[in-house]
Amino acid sequence: MYINFIRVNTLKISPNKLKERLERKGVKLEKTFLDYAFRVINTPFSIGATPEYLFGYYIPQSLSSMIPPIVLNPSPNDIVLDMCAAPGGKTTHLAQLMENRGSILAVDISKERVRALKSNINRMGVLNTMIVNKDMRKYKDYLISKGLFFDKILLDAPCSGNIIKDKNRKVSKEDIEYCSLRQKDLLNIGLNLLKPGGELVYSTCSLEEEEDEEVINYILNTRDDIKLIKLKPLAEFITYGKIKGTLRVYPPYEPFFIAKLKKEG
Repeated sequence: MYINFIRVNTLKISPNKLKERLERKGVKLEKTFLDYAFRVINTPFSIGATPEYLFGYYIPQSLSSMIPPIVLNPSPNDIVLDMCAAPGGKTTHLAQLMENRGSILAVDISKERVRALKSNINRMGVLNTMIVNKDMRKYKDYLISKGLFFDKILLDAPCSGNIIKDKNRKVSKEDIEYCSLRQKDLLNIGLNLLKPGGELVYSTCSLEEEEDEEVINYILNTRDDIKLIKLKPLAEFITYGKIKGTLRVYPPYEPFFIAKLKKEG
């Protein structure tokens, strides 16, 4: 059974005020380990079809997918790259953590998904983000030619999917191998775009080790300028991955793998 959550957009409203508004309409909410995230226990209507949603007061988002931006921990002074940004749940979360200050470059390859990214950024009042519809594997050359490097990078990598989001999808060994190769390529690109001392969070919603621990081990074994920052579980539903210091979330929560890397220098 999938567990539903919402993330309150504190750029526009306080968690308590939103909770009061929704509960007056019959929505039953439960607190989580984040003061701005609630579990939706019961709702008499679609949680994505309320005036509060249209006003940009909140976004339906799995609790697991809120972890990567928190782990990245961007400051209001940072220049941030979100490499695979659409549909914008994590991008808008980064902006929220940055208090709408600093700068975010939100890149995504899909024109269709970029429309959703733009919609969420506009709806939620995000002002510090520029959107680019490009393939990072090609766009990297332009960024490097302009001397654009980043303090913090989020790579929520395209993956083979999971049983929560993709119940009807048939995933083959070839799919997993293709995703793993693409993830290694994207992760190397991201690390090359980091400033010395910069940090990158790598995440997927896949349960496959080839897309998670194997990707991190590949980077650590092939690069001498990158080190793993060891993380600790932030809540009871988060566990360690097979590499100590990486994190995993398992069903009934949306599956996730999270690792944090630092560029030395």
